[in-house]
Amino acid sequence: MFKLNRLVWLTLVAALLVASCSQQPTQSNLPAGWTRSLSNAVTINSATLWVYVFDPALEEVRVHRATSPWDEATVTWNSFAGAYAPEVFGTFTPNTLGWKSIDVTALVQAWMDGTYPNYGFLLEESASGLAWYHSSEATDPTLRPKLVICTPDCVTIQRDLFGTVNDAGIIAIYPNTRFGAQPELVTGEVSDLQKQTLIRFELPVIPELAAIGDYVWHDLNINGIQDAGEPGIPGVTVRLYSCAGELLGTQATNGSGLYLFDELEPGSYYVEFVLPDGYSFSPQDQGSDDALDSDADVTTGRTICTTLEGGETDLTWDAGMYFAVGCSHTIGYWKTHAGFGPQADVVTPLLPIWLGTPGGARSINVTNAALAVQLLSQNVYGEPSNGITKLYAQLLGAKLSMADGASGSVIAATIADADAFLANYDWTAWSGLSRTTRNRVSYWLGILDNYNNGLIGPGHCDEVSVTM
Repeated sequence: MFKLNRLVWLTLVAALLVASCSQQPTQSNLPAGWTRSLSNAVTINSATLWVYVFDPALEEVRVHRATSPWDEATVTWNSFAGAYAPEVFGTFTPNTLGWKSIDVTALVQAWMDGTYPNYGFLLEESASGLAWYHSSEATDPTLRPKLVICTPDCVTIQRDLFGTVNDAGIIAIYPNTRFGAQPELVTGEVSDLQKQTLIRFELPVIPELAAIGDYVWHDLNINGIQDAGEPGIPGVTVRLYSCAGELLGTQATNGSGLYLFDELEPGSYYVEFVLPDGYSFSPQDQGSDDALDSDADVTTGRTICTTLEGGETDLTWDAGMYFAVGCSHTIGYWKTHAGFGPQADVVTPLLPIWLGTPGGARSINVTNAALAVQLLSQNVYGEPSNGITKLYAQLLGAKLSMADGASGSVIAATIADADAFLANYDWTAWSGLSRTTRNRVSYWLGILDNYNNGLIGPGHCDEVSVTM
């Protein structure tokens, strides 16, 4: 599946310094090339703990995993109570002045994966001798403990004024004394009394991944709504973009018309659908259920921008399409081919058709040929001098032609505007409309009439021929 090759940090504790993995950490740019593992964690190449020795000792120091939470302001020997795992994750010998590095890759990876909670490192040695290190409160900030994580770009986490690092000494001879605010840390054992060091670094928080997708379907009645029995369209090209216009991925719908872009960083995206040959887009944003409408702009095929949160899977971005070949008929043709004369009924198979948005307060759901003829005749729901009555007839005629296979892309915007209007106004409202609104209705009427008569769109049908 598609995967973005970039890491968005939701939470980086203030003043992260960035470093390479050389003997002395040096600053560089923030890591732009970090990638995730399938477990949604960062896969690291290396992790190195650095401590600065200012009073050496000859004994080996072992690094363990702390197994309980602690705080440098309150932790003591007794309160910590030996809460560390016996497994050794790294060793070093503090036998010279300066920086000492310890490979702690396995432990840090386990923290990043969520295998263990991050309660920090414990440094201990069992033989006599004491080694002293600078703590995160050291006066010289360059000598404070560091954790360098590389993927391969490296980021160094170090104490700053916001406390990205906690560390403390815990000393057996002073079992209830707090040493978290001291500028020194110590490991060693004198007269069988241990001195141990705790260090905990705040690791970057990795946001959960997100996904966007859903469905491309054959909108058989061209109402912009996924109705029962309307099939998905396989093989439709779908593109994913950032809202800055960067193309991030391309795929084709599967055999059921479904697509999904997953493993996405939280952020803002839009989707673009590419019409197969012979198809047009259904009217956009029809009905009240956002999960069942068509979200593709009828001109560009693009959805609006949407923001995905971490962990969100948004399956509401669909595109309705219809096979757009053929030709248009006049409203007179549909009136005389509804089964009430010698001609066969070609209207009923194309129903239902909404005039207005589905479920709109003033919308009309044309469910049978008799109602279609009343609307086309313009003498039941008002009269020909009523602009809304005429709009009913021309809009129904256009939608019948489209349902019969004629391309309606040239009038898609007009249909959307007319449907939005008819959802709130019926023929009884005509006399109370403003001149501006009446002119707008007349404008829609002109476009639809031109379409029905073949002056725009796919062209006019031979009225004596059968429909498609």
